[in-house]
Amino acid sequence: MDKPSKIIIFSHNCLSKCGSNGRTLANLFYGWPKAALAQFYISNEIPDSPVCDKYYRITDMKALKAFYKGNRAGNVIKQAAPVDNFANKHTSLNTLYKRNRKRTPFNYIARNLLWDSNSWKSKDFKEWIEEFGPEAVLLQVGDYAFMFKIALNIAKERKIPLILYNSEDYYFKDRKSISLLYHIYRFQYKKQFEKLISFASFSIYNTEMLQETYNRRFKHRSAVIMTGSEVTPVKQERKNKEFIVSYLGNLEVGRHKPLIEVADALQEAAPGSCLDIYGKIPSEEVGQALRACPGIHLKGFVPYDEVVRVMKESDLLVHAENFSKYSQWDLKHAFSTKIADSLASGTCFFVYAPESMVFVKYLQKDKLACVVTLKKDLSNTLRLLLKDKELRQSYIDNALQAVRTRHDVVINSERFKEMVLLSGAESK
Repeated sequence: MDKPSKIIIFSHNCLSKCGSNGRTLANLFYGWPKAALAQFYISNEIPDSPVCDKYYRITDMKALKAFYKGNRAGNVIKQAAPVDNFANKHTSLNTLYKRNRKRTPFNYIARNLLWDSNSWKSKDFKEWIEEFGPEAVLLQVGDYAFMFKIALNIAKERKIPLILYNSEDYYFKDRKSISLLYHIYRFQYKKQFEKLISFASFSIYNTEMLQETYNRRFKHRSAVIMTGSEVTPVKQERKNKEFIVSYLGNLEVGRHKPLIEVADALQEAAPGSCLDIYGKIPSEEVGQALRACPGIHLKGFVPYDEVVRVMKESDLLVHAENFSKYSQWDLKHAFSTKIADSLASGTCFFVYAPESMVFVKYLQKDKLACVVTLKKDLSNTLRLLLKDKELRQSYIDNALQAVRTRHDVVINSERFKEMVLLSGAESK
């Protein structure tokens, strides 16, 4: 495909260098001309991705004001914000957004009703779509049904292909509940998703196991494109010979608990060693627990460019997941965006997480990381890993080989172009 189709993306988050969802989506379009890409999104974020400069944003608050006041809801964003301004704006705005949006059945239903009313849909939005002239729609599947309808309607109205990018098993996440509202929400979500996937020309999944899960329920055309990474391994001899162990990323969903266990085991394996943690503290409770652990150094939130630098300068990169039954159920198919970057960094990757999780099985299969699934094995495994440089290098070599075949951003972008072409060949 010498000239990529003009694609409009519908998603919750904007394309970005810092946000995980935005970076994953942006990597699909690596090397594409900006003129071939536009995005409609709803989160209170400022985009900073170099791959796109056409954005239309409508937040929940703007949609609500349009509903009861008749205000215009949307904003055209013609230029991406400078990277150096993004981190603070992204953090403050998105924190405010999350604080005012609790994930309750009532809020899901009310949110869907608000957006389904179409009071937010203005002449300005329609003109923005018409001016861009999309030839295909890409929808990032989330847990909100109203975005399904928006993307589906655009694809039907313009008679263009609809492609789904799916990295979660939201359709299958039915919980036991006595709440009638919960069951109404789930019924509405699943019915709308069934309409969506039956119309879609193609579905793209980020792991084979997630693809297999959906294939068992739906007959549809699909393929796998794993998360890509632009990180390149550059290792230089450091003057400081201190062994550096780092964790970079989200500290929510109970991750602080296994990280504390890793830090304790690290001190037992090598007295004096510490786990450096980079990330935003989600609550005072989590902050107190982390500060109370003598084996943890809190380094605070850092922008993505700094994250990559720390990855490359570390001797061991740590990732951990909570072992609660709920986390194992909720995060079964989760595949953290930073996993691809960690594998590509040229630094040994250490993972402490339940063996039931998809990403753990993936890493174990080809020995891409040193994986521990039982607390009792932490100290001895870390002791061996810290002493044996050749063992660390074996994991690095395996990881870099996997990156070349499955996580290379250029190759994955070319695969995505092929899938767009296949979708267009049988557009509805």
